[in-house]
Amino acid sequence: MKKINISRQNIKKCIAKPHFQVFLASFSICLLLFFIISKQSGSNIPPKIQDAFDPIISTSNSVNKNIRPISSVNGIFDGMFSNTKEYALNVKTGDSIASMLSNIGVGYTDILEVSKSINPVFKLSDLRPDTDKLIVRVKPLNDSDEKAKVKLISLEIVKSPIYRIISTKTDDGFKTVESKSNINSELVRGEGIIEKGTSLTQVAVSQGIPYNVIDKFYEIFSFDVDFERDIYPGDKFQVMYEQLYSDNGEYLGSGEVIFASLYLNSRHNEFRLFRYKNEKGVVGYYDENGKGASKTLKKTPINGARISSKYGNRKHPVLGYSKAHKGVDFAAPTGTPIPAAGSGKVVFRGWINGYGNYIKIRHNGTYSTAYAHMSRFKPDVKVGTQVKQGQIIGYVGSTGLSTGPHLHYEIIKDGIHVNPLSVKLPSIQNLSGNEIAKFTSLRDKINIQFVVLDKNFSQFANLIDIKSIDVELLK
Repeated sequence: MKKINISRQNIKKCIAKPHFQVFLASFSICLLLFFIISKQSGSNIPPKIQDAFDPIISTSNSVNKNIRPISSVNGIFDGMFSNTKEYALNVKTGDSIASMLSNIGVGYTDILEVSKSINPVFKLSDLRPDTDKLIVRVKPLNDSDEKAKVKLISLEIVKSPIYRIISTKTDDGFKTVESKSNINSELVRGEGIIEKGTSLTQVAVSQGIPYNVIDKFYEIFSFDVDFERDIYPGDKFQVMYEQLYSDNGEYLGSGEVIFASLYLNSRHNEFRLFRYKNEKGVVGYYDENGKGASKTLKKTPINGARISSKYGNRKHPVLGYSKAHKGVDFAAPTGTPIPAAGSGKVVFRGWINGYGNYIKIRHNGTYSTAYAHMSRFKPDVKVGTQVKQGQIIGYVGSTGLSTGPHLHYEIIKDGIHVNPLSVKLPSIQNLSGNEIAKFTSLRDKINIQFVVLDKNFSQFANLIDIKSIDVELLK
């Protein structure tokens, strides 16, 4: 076996070689960069265009700007040269701080001291199973009179991605503070085209749009669009909404829908709605002319329900002869919640032959609505009860003369039954006066922001000052 001769002279020759020097320099730079990056906050939130939307659209909703959040992720080199160990423990039913710490070897003295320190800040009895989490840092003990296996260094109670209680061991005992992070947001654009054999929901989900954004989309258009019958292949939708993050870049979910549009080929019409907070602080959605999207009544109380019988003359499925059908029947499983189509006062709740369990609501001097064949009523909804639009008043059933579970829904205008699917309903509120000017300015900025977020335009997004753009160019 050949002996390798290692001498100072050989080492000097090796170091003198250019490729070795390049390697050594590159390694040193990489190590330095690695160390610097590891100490950063970890935020990966891209720059946002904020000023143009303040205060109506806020891209940063500060919870507490005076307290710097503490990341739950240790630095890369933390613990590399020490024997500190970290545990992430999910709180389960029946758990307590004492039992969870005891299970990993923390002694009674440390448990008592940290509990006394935390209690003035947070009641330990308020731990939420399956929601809260503990981050525990400890060091092993060789000897202990109380048979403790580890020494408690710090304890974090994680209540949410933006709120935690932190207790740290000091020379004077445990010190506890609250840590509240900011909530940051960025605007995201989503869009899609309905294809044959798919629904709007399926297309939206495939584009990564969150379910709660889709639900809001359905809600704000539900006064004008029947999503079960008005949507056809080729129809298009667009939406701009917020995505929320904590200071350390952790995704918190989606926020408000700022803009939404829906083009229906069958009507040759595009519905465009903008989120706006009026002078009274009430948030609503308005079309481009400032007309409110919310109407006095909803044409279809149960979103997505199939129509089993339309308004007009028909052969009665039970009686067997032709009779005027004064409402629209929506097929739905027994027990499906029935929301009030509009705000108003319950003027009848009880049994009517043929209709079964029946509720009638008077909304104003012009409109009333009726709901029949319910399986049961909501217990707190009685004659005289003032209900709000969307409030649950009962549940789908098949009482009275009925061949299966469904909701029979009627709209009565000036005492005369009208077709719920074709009646034109007034908006609850329209903007006027000074509000129109403010809304128009915001609408134009939202339109610009939506264009900026286009994937083909996004590379220029951060170079644009919205206030400097000629709005007329986008009209």
